[in-house]
Amino acid sequence: MFTIDETDRRILRAMQLDGTLTVSDIAERVGLSQSPCSRRISRMTEEGIILGKTVRLDRKKLGFDAVVLARIKLTEHGRQSLSVFQDAALTIPEVQVVQLMLGEFDFNLRVVVRDMDHFQTLLRDKLVMLPGVREIQSTVLLEEMKYTTALPL
Repeated sequence: MFTIDETDRRILRAMQLDGTLTVSDIAERVGLSQSPCSRRISRMTEEGIILGKTVRLDRKKLGFDAVVLARIKLTEHGRQSLSVFQDAALTIPEVQVVQLMLGEFDFNLRVVVRDMDHFQTLLRDKLVMLPGVREIQSTVLLEEMKYTTALPL
């Protein structure tokens, strides 16, 4: 396993807070010169610790007013059934998260839609048509008080 030190953690914290920072900005914030900071970032990227950079968008300002959590129960539970369902679910643009679960349901999907009419169409035309679906239980989120991908470093 790749180990990181406190300087690496400071770099990662800075990057999590603001993905638009340049290497110079990060180096300044963590107290390094640019070259060693760049080497550390490159090493963590090569090791797969840093998976990429993203931009967070305000979904509501872009017209996506609803988030639905859809729990899916499959008809079969073999490796191939799970894989076929997963591959199909990953292709739906409105599906932001696909999670394999233990328990009563097999998958959890986080779905973003413009409104409930959009969700109804998505449910009817895509979600229930996914391979192996036996049951779908949906929950509409009323409000998100916290939404982050940042890890507590």
